Amino acid sequence: MILDRTTFAPGTSTDLPAIRSVHKRAFGRNVEPDLVQKLIEAEETTLDLYASIDGTIVGHCVLSELKGPPKSMALAPLAVDPVWRDFQIGTELVRQLLARARSAGWKSVFVLGDPVYYGRFGFKSELADCVDCAFQGSSFQALELVKDALSNYPGNLQYPAAFERTGAG
Repeated sequence: MILDRTTFAPGTSTDLPAIRSVHKRAFGRNVEPDLVQKLIEAEETTLDLYASIDGTIVGHCVLSELKGPPKSMALAPLAVDPVWRDFQIGTELVRQLLARARSAGWKSVFVLGDPVYYGRFGFKSELADCVDCAFQGSSFQALELVKDALSNYPGNLQYPAAFERTGAG
């Protein structure tokens, strides 16, 4: 099984060219690679994880700190090399990154993406309804890493400036 041959690890500065490359292959443009680099270099806290097979990075995902509900993060972008998309690598990246966020004391995660894909991790659009955000809608979802983390939060949610500077937002 491919996942048995896959290594998952946090990225380092020396991994950044290969990480940018996997985002470029996955999306076919520079917006996401530029966003990843800006997020990693920004002041906001980030958690990231890459997947490699035989020493080649084939997937990557980033969580970045949000302004709004305490200890909240954004999941974006998630990239898997098109050659490796049917092997559950993206699913495992998200699963492991969410576990790391939970262990590090983060309370919630927001994502703008396919409700069916992200729903399997427990993301729900109703959980994101408590915030005011430019991404509001059925594809804007949240996951509570801590029970009721979002239950008493009515207010704004602001993504890192990197999302605006790259045009990813």
